[in-house]
Order: sequence, then structure tokens, then C-alpha cells
Amino acid sequence: MYNIYFVPSFYAHIINGLLLLIGVILLLKNYTKIVNLEPYQKIILTLFFSISIGVHGLSHLGLETNYNYNPLTM
Repeated sequence: MYNIYFVPSFYAHIINGLLLLIGVILLLKNYTKIVNLEPYQKIILTLFFSISIGVHGLSHLGLETNYNYNPLTM
């Protein structure tokens, strides 16, 4: 069995999660500016977050499949 803490994909996953958290914090801090964006810009921003969350979810799937790592069972 692998030690998950020595696998680079684990650290890439952690960094991705932190960047997503920073993005959500910035989104909340600038909520009034985002509400006033044009519809096209809102669509682009929504699609960007959708892609980011999807990639993070695929990273979870890879960690669970290859290394039997599920943070919810810890």
C-alpha cells in the first residue's frame, strides 16, 4: 500500500483545493461587483467555477481509485 503523503498528486490536489477556496472567498468579497456584471461575463465565471470544481472532483476520484484515499472516512 502507498503512503499517500509521498505522492505528488496528493499535493496537487491540496493546492487545487486551496486555490478553489481562495476563489470562493474572493467571489464572496466581491459579490456586489459580480452581481453587476454583464450576463456573458456571469456565464463565463460560472463555467470557470464549474470546470474548476469538476477537475477537483476528478482528482478525488483518482486518489480514491489509485490510493484508496477517502478523506471522509478519516
